[in-house]
Amino acid sequence: MPREHIKKPLLGIFSRDDRSSYEWLINCLLKYSAVPDIRPVYIGNNSDENFHEAVRKCTFAILYHTRDRGRINITDVIDSMYDVQLDSLCTILGKENVIVVIDDLNDSSSAEKYRILEQQPSIGNLARDLFLFSTIEKERIPLGNAQKNVIPDPKVAHLVKIIKDHHQTRKDCSVNGPCKIGLIIVVIIFVFFIIGIIIYAAEEHLI
Repeated sequence: MPREHIKKPLLGIFSRDDRSSYEWLINCLLKYSAVPDIRPVYIGNNSDENFHEAVRKCTFAILYHTRDRGRINITDVIDSMYDVQLDSLCTILGKENVIVVIDDLNDSSSAEKYRILEQQPSIGNLARDLFLFSTIEKERIPLGNAQKNVIPDPKVAHLVKIIKDHHQTRKDCSVNGPCKIGLIIVVIIFVFFIIGIIIYAAEEHLI
């Protein structure tokens, strides 16, 4: 039986906003080699088929929203913008492989994060984590990156680590790859070892 095809790592950034709104995020992730490839995906009003096709090509997804649209209306509120899309991302990729990013905020504190998660619980139910960036933070990140070869913002560092760990795990141990085969071999050897001990003990008892 041929081995199941293992998808090449691909991060999709899904949004109803133009790529220019989150170009800073793309540059940051590429600079620190969080992923080998990033695909911006625009979510239109009548693009369900294209959206699902794009999601299936990805191994990890970021759902991006900017406060510049006027409201923080991801899910569970009147005129929410991503109810269906967030659910689809979770269904296709799994909760652990989906992150929500909201930027251009006045307040990006932990208290604001918890407030959003409380009012829009589907974010916490369908995504691994929620990252908030204020306008000031977003403006400082490219400047810091240009000056030093370090990640200047702890939230960016955490985001990069999550994505790196995800792709490293896929590289080290695919469910249908060598890791599973190696595990099966170890189990078989262990079983034969136990059987050998039992047979040896039985023979000694008979003697």
